[in-house]
Amino acid sequence: MTDGLLPLQGDDGLLSIGGGVGGTRFQWEELEDAARLLDRLAADTVDVAFAIAHLDRDFQELPWRYSHLRPADGIAGTSYQAAAAHLGAARASASDNSRALYSTSERLGGSLRAYHLADDLARAAMEAVRSRSEAAARFIAHEASGRGAAGIGPIELHTGDEGPAVLDGTVAGVVDRLAAVENEDPGTFEVLRAGTAEDPVYVVVLPGTQSGPLDGTAGSNPFDAGGIVEAFGEDSRFIEAAVLESLQRAGAQEGDGLIVAGYSQGGLHAMNVAGSEAVGSRYEVQLVVTVGTPTGTEPTGPGEYLHLEHRDDTVPRFDAMHNADDRHRTTVVLGNPVPAPARREDGSEEPAGLGQAHALQNYAAGARLVDASDAPSLAPAAALLATAAAAGTVRRYSFAATRRPGQARATELPAQRAPGRSGLG
Repeated sequence: MTDGLLPLQGDDGLLSIGGGVGGTRFQWEELEDAARLLDRLAADTVDVAFAIAHLDRDFQELPWRYSHLRPADGIAGTSYQAAAAHLGAARASASDNSRALYSTSERLGGSLRAYHLADDLARAAMEAVRSRSEAAARFIAHEASGRGAAGIGPIELHTGDEGPAVLDGTVAGVVDRLAAVENEDPGTFEVLRAGTAEDPVYVVVLPGTQSGPLDGTAGSNPFDAGGIVEAFGEDSRFIEAAVLESLQRAGAQEGDGLIVAGYSQGGLHAMNVAGSEAVGSRYEVQLVVTVGTPTGTEPTGPGEYLHLEHRDDTVPRFDAMHNADDRHRTTVVLGNPVPAPARREDGSEEPAGLGQAHALQNYAAGARLVDASDAPSLAPAAALLATAAAAGTVRRYSFAATRRPGQARATELPAQRAPGRSGLG
């Protein structure tokens, strides 16, 4: 269903896929490898030409034996002349091939230099915009937190239900888990123990923005609007601590595999948690999946990244930045028709929140298109999810998180994060 680097057209809509191993930047990296290979082949061909030349020189020293080699019927003399002709042709062919390979390498190198010049300029401009956008967002978030406009603070974690759950190893399966968390009580997130007993993979599933306090205390829900402030202004440091504690309670050991998935605000936390030094030094971050999240200013760390956005969803465009084109970072812009709002039992429509295009119901339909695609850029994430769910069942650990606002306040603006792998490729 793919057509080179063109968007993927499916029966149910359009998938526009950027980045990853099918992205433009990776294709140019492959061409760079090809240019280096051509140079090596050209050098090897020159060596062959020289070797043939030496052989030809030695062969040309044999004429004095000609009268001794040629019998009365002249067969040996004819064979000598044919062999000499073949040597001359081989030498000429090797020289021609070497020149052709060097010529092709030089033309390809010229194209690569032109691409790098244009790409460096574009990346520098994008990084300048990205840095300004991130700095502005962090400043606003910090000011909101410092003035008490949005409460942030340490998070108390309470272990909830534990039991078997379903993770079918697809992108749609991840969206299903996000929907399951969204249907839980506010403040709930989950950790899934997937993989095998010998090689476990833990999947952290973080919800989107929620409204209302948990226990009557303002700001007690860590996923309320204050969670957005924490994500932008504090790099999700309290959510990160809660995730680390939840992984420990779920039995995760140092070196275990980790997949982090988040919807909307949860995607911001997923990016921050996966990229943190504390998490990366303890676990092997394999994959980050964000759904309906503005991630253009977010740097990436180790592992693969898959971002699902919808062309009619305005939330992923809040940061006014496109995600970087990186071989380990794939962005899918979905174009599937937006489903009609769900209805309650009394026939009234469910509230649309930030719009029906932002609803998980819409992303679930788009995720099925992603799973049906054979686009190369989607293969790494698909393989990691399939491997994690290979056992067929997973163990689910539910956690109820409660923020205690006022116990911690940002006293200084956090240092701006250093660009990760996606910042400049």
